[in-house]
Amino acid sequence: MNIRNKKFVIIENNSHKEIGNYIFEDILKLIKEEENLHPDCFVNLLISDDDTIRKYNKKFLGRDEKTDVMSFTANIPHIHLLGDIIIDTEVADKQKENRSLEEELRILFQHGVLHLLGYDHLAESQKKIMKTQENKYRKKLKEINKLSGR
Repeated sequence: MNIRNKKFVIIENNSHKEIGNYIFEDILKLIKEEENLHPDCFVNLLISDDDTIRKYNKKFLGRDEKTDVMSFTANIPHIHLLGDIIIDTEVADKQKENRSLEEELRILFQHGVLHLLGYDHLAESQKKIMKTQENKYRKKLKEINKLSGR
């Protein structure tokens, strides 16, 4: 398969929303290039609008509540899977403020990918680094989208 046509975000959309792959592919492509990741690395993405994320949040973090995004790092030898990301569209829709749902999903996916790469926001020093990375990638994506007419 031609690498230009290969999908690096494997999406399972269990929500009631129509969501295009391209909104996630360009984010992963940019981060892969900037972070010098293996060109074949990929991410599994589950999009839901039911209680799926609450169940994972309770099982893995002990929090019986919905959240917007969760990331689970993979460590499988000889497979370039960065990990799994779950995004809840109901939570995303409620917190999007003046952004479109698509933009909010992009922000959450980018946040999830950065977690897969080890960025975190638990300590204040980590929070600053992660915020810097998020802002850097948002700015670069806006430039890319302007050039491509999106």
